[in-house]
Amino acid sequence: RFFAGYPITPSSEIMETMSDELPRVGGAFVQMEDEIGSICACIGASLTGELAMTCTSGPGFSLMQEGLGYAIVAGAPLVVVDVMRVGPSTGRPTAPSQGDVMQARWGTHGDHPAIVLAASNVADMYRLTVAAVRLAQRFRTPVTLLADEVVGHMRENFSPELVWRYLLTSGDFDFTPGYVHPNWVPEAEPPHVLGNPSHPHITGLFHDDSGFPINDAARSERFLSRLYDKVGNHRDELCLYDLKNEGKGRVCIVAYGSCARSARAALRLAQEEGLSVEVLHLYTLFPLPVEIIQSVARRVDFMLVPEMNLGQYAREVRRLAEKWTSVISMNKVDGTLISPQEILERITELVGKYERV
Repeated sequence: RFFAGYPITPSSEIMETMSDELPRVGGAFVQMEDEIGSICACIGASLTGELAMTCTSGPGFSLMQEGLGYAIVAGAPLVVVDVMRVGPSTGRPTAPSQGDVMQARWGTHGDHPAIVLAASNVADMYRLTVAAVRLAQRFRTPVTLLADEVVGHMRENFSPELVWRYLLTSGDFDFTPGYVHPNWVPEAEPPHVLGNPSHPHITGLFHDDSGFPINDAARSERFLSRLYDKVGNHRDELCLYDLKNEGKGRVCIVAYGSCARSARAALRLAQEEGLSVEVLHLYTLFPLPVEIIQSVARRVDFMLVPEMNLGQYAREVRRLAEKWTSVISMNKVDGTLISPQEILERITELVGKYERV
């Protein structure tokens, strides 16, 4: 019901649509002076009890990082959509990239938890936005939804029944001031942060249950542990993925976003050529889906991670899986997609190599 943002390619279409649609349903749309103002306005709206959303791309996402850190500590639920483009700096505004993955996890300073989702098509954008809303509300924290320029400008058909079915089964969406989700996790911030009529104290400092600062070692450690645990203790709920051709591959392609589309198409091509391939399509990047990555790693000869960056997520997969298998990074940073045929050629080359060994 609240959106604050600033135009930036290639996410501006989201903002333009919200400017039309939110007022129709009694919501508020505000164009701010920049992305710093946008994230701060969303935090303010969130702390009055309204679920808030903004969208941006890499340069704007950088400007939002201090505000995101504040929202994490203050327990302000909100959703940030980052439609990624080639960077750093101004980069290439109309070229696709997946270069913000580690920024989404570690962009703000200090140790902090993060919930990061990744969309690969138009239907994902609907479904994962619903998921981001639900998770932000349940865990009282910002949730980042990553897409890339290809997904952001994509036009395709999908069944609305898929989205409505997901919406109807995704829990309670009441977000009135002072509301506490029925499945609220006890490790999350206490309800004083959500529009409580008693005018609670809000701070970015480490604080106690009343919202006032703490400054001793023991309580500081407990506070930061609680921030981490409210996410880390619920990985089974947070880690969304789809495993295609499970248990039938010598190689597993681990992919997300637009690269997952190419990976799924490469799987079909590989099957036509008699190659044994699985695809682990990740919708949640963080918290890390440790269990499923390690389960797959124990049974395949190698894992291939195609990304439109220089191997940001492959480092995480390698760290989790290298005890059992080889993890190979496949990268592009020229502003073009990794095609299904390119993935198939790389798989064919690697399978041949491993057979010779």
